[in-house]
Amino acid sequence: MSPSHPVDDWQPEWSSFGEFFAGPVINRPDAPYLTEIDHDRETRRTWTRAEWLSQVGRTSAGLAERGIQAGESVSALAGNAADALAVAFACWTHGWVYLPLNAHETPERQAFILNHARAQILVHSSSEAPRANQLHEVSGVPTVPFAEVEAAPLSLPGTGSGWETPALRVYTSGTTGEPKGVELSTGNLIVDCDALSRATGWDADTRVIVVLPIHHVNGLVVSCLQAWYVGGSAILCDRFRSDRFWTDAEAEGASVSSLVPTLLEFLLGEGGGPAPDCFQEVLCGAGPLMTETVVAFEEAFAIPVRHLYGLSEVTAVSNMMPAMSDGDRRSWYVDHGFPSIGCAIPHVEVQIQDTNGRECLAGERGEIVIRGATVMGGYAGRPEATASAFEGGWFHSGDEGFWQGSDDGLPYFFISGRIKELIIRGGINISPFQVDEVLNSHPAVQFGLAVPFENRYYGEEIAAYIVQASPVTEQEILEHCAERLDFAYCPKVVLFGDDVPFTVTGKAKRLSLKEQLSDELSQYRDIQFRRRSAAAPDG
Repeated sequence: MSPSHPVDDWQPEWSSFGEFFAGPVINRPDAPYLTEIDHDRETRRTWTRAEWLSQVGRTSAGLAERGIQAGESVSALAGNAADALAVAFACWTHGWVYLPLNAHETPERQAFILNHARAQILVHSSSEAPRANQLHEVSGVPTVPFAEVEAAPLSLPGTGSGWETPALRVYTSGTTGEPKGVELSTGNLIVDCDALSRATGWDADTRVIVVLPIHHVNGLVVSCLQAWYVGGSAILCDRFRSDRFWTDAEAEGASVSSLVPTLLEFLLGEGGGPAPDCFQEVLCGAGPLMTETVVAFEEAFAIPVRHLYGLSEVTAVSNMMPAMSDGDRRSWYVDHGFPSIGCAIPHVEVQIQDTNGRECLAGERGEIVIRGATVMGGYAGRPEATASAFEGGWFHSGDEGFWQGSDDGLPYFFISGRIKELIIRGGINISPFQVDEVLNSHPAVQFGLAVPFENRYYGEEIAAYIVQASPVTEQEILEHCAERLDFAYCPKVVLFGDDVPFTVTGKAKRLSLKEQLSDELSQYRDIQFRRRSAAAPDG
């Protein structure tokens, strides 16, 4: 199913995604599947499994009437909306490729993705109509509101055949500014759901509250698709609200949620606890998780946090902490310097390898590498990048880690740093090169470099290291960036220096600079930088 071949002989019981999608409805048509909550609009909509099957059928018909052919890309621009989720399911059941756009990214990046993926149509929410029209003018891709897509339902399960059918393309920053398109098949999706269902133990009684964006693989696959796979249900919230999370969870009878470390901090800051009686546990990954955060959260809300790890390239998850007693789990989070990311999930193999491809011994640091049927087919149109990522037959994560043995005989893995230079802020991958470009566009900057630093609220925040060509203030640099970058990408701190360390090939040694500045930047570790003013932190 991918260059990283299956590691076991598990095969889906269905012949295609369409057959799988229709299957769970037959015996439980009235079971709940989806609840959509939009607090801004004060709306709440629900679908049973039969109603969701019909909703996807109408969406499929509307897209088919526009001449979408097998293998072509359908893009969606929206927040957390059931309409966008219906487009995803329609694509997967009919052999189209779903291409979600992040509504908060720049129009230039969105247009690049549409053009690179050769999108045939862009479906959008009413609130995104101005941006959709702008993208149409730039890319030429036809646009249509969600409300105009539906037609008389097509007969499901659809036309998609086999598990090699391209299903989902998500663009990730990589270590250069140009996004890379991660190609995932229906096989990747279904194997991942089976692996996750075994690792999580979710079943028909599971109700997952979804607050992560569904244009990311975590919210889309881990929460929404897995809920369908296990026969459970999903509560799709328009966005995360720390003051509403527990209220909504209790009102809707939610039992689990997949979050990122940033959201744990926000919930801790909001106070309260313990969690509602209906709530059983939190899954947490997609960014650096600090020991003090996970310990404080478990103590405040009296529920376990199961740390997970993965990337878009492995369909979101490769490792997860097994279910265990509080004391045993706490020891894996506290005793080794880093919270463990647990063991490899079913259908996946994980190793720590040195630069020669040798498997490292317990406690020895190396690169986290992964193989199995959840691993992507490759980067779209990037054969060299794909070949590099799969050197030696394993997918190379770019993350540094180690493993330790255990009484149950399983290796438990840890992340100790990153070999690649991605900045992960609040679970979002940010290419530092994008920030570098803006810094160096200031006329008073001789050399500018984005440098990540540890931050309690977002895992990592961004500092700017500046060598001046002429006098310039910190405030001027921050304002320059704020005019050109989304807040998440903006530096929050500016440090001035006289030189930048370089490699022998002339590349700036960003990670070395990060280490050199670590003491100076440590004073900002516990500060939450708010959107109202890049220069005015609020701790």
